[in-house]
Amino acid sequence: MQYRLYENEFALPHAKISSAVFRIVEDAVCIAWEHLRVIPRSTFNILTADEDTITEKLREILCDEIFGKWVIDGFSHELFERPTRDAKIPNFDGTKSDLMPDLLIGMVNRPTSVRNSSDGLFIECKPVDDAHPVVVHYCKKGIIRFVIGDYAWAMTSALMIGYVRNGYTISTQLSPALREREEQFHTIQLPSPWLNSQPRHHCETVHVSEHNRTFSYVETGEQAPSITLHHLWLRRD
Repeated sequence: MQYRLYENEFALPHAKISSAVFRIVEDAVCIAWEHLRVIPRSTFNILTADEDTITEKLREILCDEIFGKWVIDGFSHELFERPTRDAKIPNFDGTKSDLMPDLLIGMVNRPTSVRNSSDGLFIECKPVDDAHPVVVHYCKKGIIRFVIGDYAWAMTSALMIGYVRNGYTISTQLSPALREREEQFHTIQLPSPWLNSQPRHHCETVHVSEHNRTFSYVETGEQAPSITLHHLWLRRD
């Protein structure tokens, strides 16, 4: 992929996030999830906690127990910045200035041509269960935000996390939903297992989908390229 600079010498889109970076972050999230599941029920119940509470607990464990502890090789200051929550980020054209992705992880040693304020691994988290249908919550409140340029508008990849109950899986819930609504979510590649991922006890194999985007860069007038979304579904029950 070629990267073009606009007048302030920023490249659009930003340099690709490597598979190794995704693997490290996803492994870290899976380990943090295992820790989260064993927190005593008197202080936290993963089955009844809401999305914000779960995400904040997940961030705390990532920062306090995983990051820089060499639990996961590479998940440290040598490659990353600490995960942050609800950072206020503008959308692609600045008409929305207070958008808050659930988690954002910065990376060190990025090319000087990136726009630092819009660079990083953007992560959106959503519950997926009988009370939170995949289309209404995961797709319409998650995936679509990457498609329309609210989140990760300068990037070409991002991460979606599902907090899953009731036996839901990517192949039985997400894939059919996107297949039936390809135009709505601009899907050009349905979720398929990512070769660099392996399932864990409470984490399904990461799947990858690809989506066209509906906006053009204000800086250049060029259509934004498609975005690749990693889907990491974590079992709550």
